[in-house]
Amino acid sequence: MAAPTERLKSYLDRILPAASPLEALAEDRSGLESLAERKALPKSRADMARNAVQKASTGKALTPPEQFALEAIIIPDQRPAIDIVDGDYAVSHPLWTHFVTDPAIHANIRRAIPAIGRIELPNHPSLPYGGTGFVVGADLVMTNRHVAEIFASGLGLRDLVFRSGLTAGIDFKRERGRDGSTFLTVREVAMIHPYWDMALLRVEGLAPEQAALSLALRDPDALVDTEVAVIGYPAFDPRNDAAVQNEVFGGVYYVKRLQPGKIMSRAPILSFGKTVSAIRHDSSTLGGDSGAAVVEAATGKVIALHFGGVYLDANYGVPVAELGRDGRVTALQLDFDGRPSPGAAPWEDWWRRTDPQEAPAAPPATAPEPAGQPALRSAGPDGATWTIPIEISIRLGTPTAAAAAVPAAAAMEAMVEPTHDADYSTRRGYDAGFLGVPVPLPGARDADSVVRFAGGETIPYHHFSLALHKARRIALFTASNLDGSAAAKKPDKDHAYDRKSLGGLGRVDMEKWFIDPRIDPRFQLPDRFFTKDRGAFDKGHIVRREDVAWGRSFEEVRFANGDTFHVTNCSPQVSGFNQSAAGQDNWGDLENYVMKQAAAEKLCLFAGPVLAEDDPIFVGVDDIGPVRVKIPRQYWKVVVAASDGSLQSFGFVLRQDLADVPLEFVVDAVWQKYMVPLAALEALNPLVRFPDAVRAADQSGRAGGEAVRRSLAIAMAPTA
Repeated sequence: MAAPTERLKSYLDRILPAASPLEALAEDRSGLESLAERKALPKSRADMARNAVQKASTGKALTPPEQFALEAIIIPDQRPAIDIVDGDYAVSHPLWTHFVTDPAIHANIRRAIPAIGRIELPNHPSLPYGGTGFVVGADLVMTNRHVAEIFASGLGLRDLVFRSGLTAGIDFKRERGRDGSTFLTVREVAMIHPYWDMALLRVEGLAPEQAALSLALRDPDALVDTEVAVIGYPAFDPRNDAAVQNEVFGGVYYVKRLQPGKIMSRAPILSFGKTVSAIRHDSSTLGGDSGAAVVEAATGKVIALHFGGVYLDANYGVPVAELGRDGRVTALQLDFDGRPSPGAAPWEDWWRRTDPQEAPAAPPATAPEPAGQPALRSAGPDGATWTIPIEISIRLGTPTAAAAAVPAAAAMEAMVEPTHDADYSTRRGYDAGFLGVPVPLPGARDADSVVRFAGGETIPYHHFSLALHKARRIALFTASNLDGSAAAKKPDKDHAYDRKSLGGLGRVDMEKWFIDPRIDPRFQLPDRFFTKDRGAFDKGHIVRREDVAWGRSFEEVRFANGDTFHVTNCSPQVSGFNQSAAGQDNWGDLENYVMKQAAAEKLCLFAGPVLAEDDPIFVGVDDIGPVRVKIPRQYWKVVVAASDGSLQSFGFVLRQDLADVPLEFVVDAVWQKYMVPLAALEALNPLVRFPDAVRAADQSGRAGGEAVRRSLAIAMAPTA
């Protein structure tokens, strides 16, 4: 049986009632017939589901349509996502009707609902919200560390600050079909736990109905098979089958949902560079559920903080009973259902690494807060820091203090188009003679698939050109010239060459991507697609800003810098593609290593996404309305250098298998770089044709290529 079928069969056998696992369902069709009738399935789809059950139960591999039929008919029935409207819910799924008919369970869940909200990101350039949070103390909200780190930096109890220009809040409404809002500002990050994927946020103005949820101290191992309600805000996830998600969630996302399920046995999972023993559950969750409360139906108590999941496997949560063992957590007066017993725990060493001076159960120090200003604060042994949202530092015992605060309105982040050349006739594009040895452009194997510009396949910009794929609305390939010499990077010493200065941006402004006025807008994905993408993607440069930001004058450098922010150069990249653990883009130092190997300061670069037929579809919006866009899962780059009059070319691919990545762990996901022969790269990416001169100069398998590969510590691609 093929692996995807085995995985689906294992999952369905686990969530189906004990009396009717998949084999039993195949033998006795009455259960499946009743399910198809209840869902009013068309006959063709019901027949396909029946065939799929029969095949899977006998060990035969399923086709993709058969797998979809089975997932889409059983999962929404066994593990539904139930709308919460006006603080209540109705259940039509037979397996879960007792969540309403049992008065105690219904009352328990209804009490929990008002205390659970959506973590809002009012000033974030691309993410409207970050996940879910719930009230756990007099003024405390619990969420995930990976949610808090979207808008705050720091770790532990000290030196926690808002990221430049960002704020956060929590909205306890956001229900389907309702416009109401109950928004509170996050005034402080009280803790970002160094071991568990947990953070505590401080808010003010909680209403009586938003009372703290009780955190259960029961042994997690005693909770297996316990029925739970996961309450959160599931978001569309481009890594999973869109059709199945739409079946489960009714095509509606980002609103408060109740997702019933059962607790499974604990299991280890990688979290922030360490393996933790997490609670597992089998509810239907998605990305926006990060930080959701896993509520025991029978008691109304929280037993876990949801933080991630693997599709068709399990979902993971921080056991709140474990948090009761942490003196630093209990010192913050969370509402546990008994007396916590802090003591030695596996994460003590992680606290010491975070702050060796921190005393074991010390609550976060506080300082007077400027009136009327939302501030995130921290205190250390020699000073205090506020972010309002600009940062002011005062060092105690020193003769001077920092400058006075700028009014909050003056520090608000704005989306600004970077400075760019208004005269589009000046752009010369990629220079094939840049290295002194001809390096022709790649080509599209199907010339009709790309936008024609001035009779050619590529659109020129300052120091680069690109071919724009009509149907996919993103670049098929790019070609750029890189001059790494100091004279070209900073030609005029009287100017600053940092990102803000080149873009003409204020201190807290963010770059706004913009349409190329020379190209029909229907072939371009506008900035709105990325700002209204439900937080699914980063805006990713295909041509790196740093590569082409060079010239003979400051104006030339900044015009090239600005050109990279045309949406034609933007690819929707799964969040985290642009951020490695070291804070650099995932292509890392490829160019630097190749320049060093070739003893050259100039390079020609070709790059782009792998546009595969089976790329997942994302349903978003553009400036006109709804749009379906396929999202690339792999990217490629070819670096070309000239050494002693001869060309050397190096091919790379950046790929990620997201099948086993926890759903909410996109920010932690690691993209793997591989060196790949150019012939294999063309086979992987058959829409692009490389020039003969570049193909002949391929260093894969040669001494030059091996030297670069070893320097980068990357492997050869296991497959083409």
